[in-house]
Amino acid sequence: MLMTPGPTEIPESVRKTMAKEIMNPDIDEDFFEFYHGLEKKVKEVYRTDKDILILGGEGILGLEAAVASSIEKGDEVLCISNGIYGDGFADFIKMYGGEPVMVKSSYDEPLKVEEVESKVDVEDFKAATMVHCETPTGVLNELGEILGVLKDHGVLSIVDAVSSLGGTVVPVDKIDICIGGSQKCFSSPPGLTTISVSEYAWEVMEDKEQNSYYTNLPIWKDMWFGDEYFPYTHLVSNLYALDESMNIILDEGLEKVFDRHERMAELCRERVNEMGLEIYPSDESLSSPTVTAIKMDGKALKIQKKMKEEHDILVATSLGDFEDKILRIGHMGHNAYEEKVVRTMDALGDVLERM
Repeated sequence: MLMTPGPTEIPESVRKTMAKEIMNPDIDEDFFEFYHGLEKKVKEVYRTDKDILILGGEGILGLEAAVASSIEKGDEVLCISNGIYGDGFADFIKMYGGEPVMVKSSYDEPLKVEEVESKVDVEDFKAATMVHCETPTGVLNELGEILGVLKDHGVLSIVDAVSSLGGTVVPVDKIDICIGGSQKCFSSPPGLTTISVSEYAWEVMEDKEQNSYYTNLPIWKDMWFGDEYFPYTHLVSNLYALDESMNIILDEGLEKVFDRHERMAELCRERVNEMGLEIYPSDESLSSPTVTAIKMDGKALKIQKKMKEEHDILVATSLGDFEDKILRIGHMGHNAYEEKVVRTMDALGDVLERM
């Protein structure tokens, strides 16, 4: 059983949908009609009327494409971070000639609204980047106030919401470029990036001379929204899967989906506390409803191995300095059901007791 915070387990109906005979995405008008329908469903899950792009590539493609399409040499970009992925945005900025300015918090603390405000008051930033859910540490960031500050100062907002979209409320309508991924709360196979784009974001990107192709978002506006022609041959079977994943979410209802994620997170953390373990971050109000990070100083990799060998359950450790210090349970998407969370925590308890 795959209980990692992405890729998640994939529902049987989603897997079966991928076996459908493919259509030609370049010339078949029936495929265009299907794709338009999928766009509408993704908009419903995003809870937005903004333009939606569905790109052929894992979520990292969305992060790079957002930067590649909007940032050029010499642009100052505010990178607001309290985690590994937030820090990583600065690397993309540098790749495309931008100058990242960091506003960093400790990985177990909220983002610094006051420092963001003081920075944008005195410096001219083209854009700002941030992460909604820091998957490696399970931290969910409150973005509303920061997004308001950025909008008031005309700063383009780029948000990685890959591991929160479809599992909890994301303030998409306040975000200029909001990036999701198929393999997290959507419970589809890895391979697709979903992106919402505001009118302001289009304006910023169209003012920039584009020097890439696959990471060029404006080309989608010119080709798909303009001439109804894709920039490249699309990933048809993955799109079938995403369509079925959207059906599952919308049939249940977004509010019920969000409530289910909250309940499963609460159940998981109750079990963690009963075992005498500690959640990361210590302030559980900062924890995401899609992933629980458990402090396992120097034991995470060993526990991960034993859970797979002895219980056939794969959970995740973390990244970088946290690799052997944090064990992560992904209760997102198709993983966010009571029987799966209970089975996972029972297995963890058994492994810990015998260790």
